[in-house]
Amino acid sequence: MNKKLIRLLSLALAAVMLFALCSCSTTTEEEETTTIPYADEAIKEGDVAKAEIVAKFNKLMADTKASTEFEGINYWLDQSAGDCECENEYVKASFKTLADKITGESFGLSTTDEENPASVKDIFPVMGSDKAGSLDFADVRSALITDNEGDAHYTIVLKINPETNPEQEDSVYGKLYKISKDDEILAEFAKYKDFVTVEKYDATYEIGTIKVIVDKATDHVTKVELSRTAAIETEITGQGTLASVGTLPLKFKYYSTANYEIVWPEAEAAA
Repeated sequence: MNKKLIRLLSLALAAVMLFALCSCSTTTEEEETTTIPYADEAIKEGDVAKAEIVAKFNKLMADTKASTEFEGINYWLDQSAGDCECENEYVKASFKTLADKITGESFGLSTTDEENPASVKDIFPVMGSDKAGSLDFADVRSALITDNEGDAHYTIVLKINPETNPEQEDSVYGKLYKISKDDEILAEFAKYKDFVTVEKYDATYEIGTIKVIVDKATDHVTKVELSRTAAIETEITGQGTLASVGTLPLKFKYYSTANYEIVWPEAEAAA
């Protein structure tokens, strides 16, 4: 039975994380709760300031995606999973090892890769779209610019509102990430129908964090971090040789941070 449970959980995790998670967006839970280490928080709170920061963010993202001046964009995804809840204690005990194995695989793209270069369209958010990530005022819970005197860069930090099962392009998360459709997600589960079936799922995206680092001299974006936590709830039902496992409710959290490093000629010359 133990081997069957491991196999069932492994298949379910592979499928669930593929959809959660196949869009671009997190830091570990410990990192997410760390205070942002910026000394200068002189930008005053209020709708006017927030609207200006959101507009600034949108312009920076659009200018970066449309630019032909940078020398390259590098993308990589940091991810992990944890906080498993399941009535079967053996599944819970096995979760961490399986999750570490699945999320531990490195994933990255670069426009300067000699063997398989990525296009700007396919690497910079929103991935696979000609449009850059762009948010509305109502999408953003809080906005802050830190600009310390003497620093070469300033930083924009946005907190975006949570959503459950975001799909559509105009959802908050859909404006930043390539969100998979329900039928695409369930089609991935269908690949494992001889071993396990999943009829439905819920993915609640908690408050997300966007961090943009900008060169003061040129107003060029040098780094973007899109971080998120997704709380996943589903039921997995064993099929075929795994039918005796029955139906198991499964909950866990998926953390990811999509990292973008933009290399500009000025930055390389200075270095």
